[in-house]
Amino acid sequence: MSRTTTLQLIAAVITIAVLYALRQGADWFLSGLEPRFMMGMVLGFMAGAVMILLIWYYEDSKERRSRAASRGSTAQEQSTRHSIDL
Repeated sequence: MSRTTTLQLIAAVITIAVLYALRQGADWFLSGLEPRFMMGMVLGFMAGAVMILLIWYYEDSKERRSRAASRGSTAQEQSTRHSIDL
């Protein structure tokens, strides 16, 4: 077996062990919480994720609009690029 394969197997075993430990810790933590609190936590996480996605979409569309508006100045950009290349 090559050195790379051995290192990949070791990394896989370590990853599985860490994920198992995280799962056990999360199970221990969540088992002590009340169901209403957990439901609120899940809904809060979902609302936060939706808000982040909406902000991301808004910023992306704003950037696309600004790129579309600046496409008219390509001649100036080309002359700047040619002077930089010299």
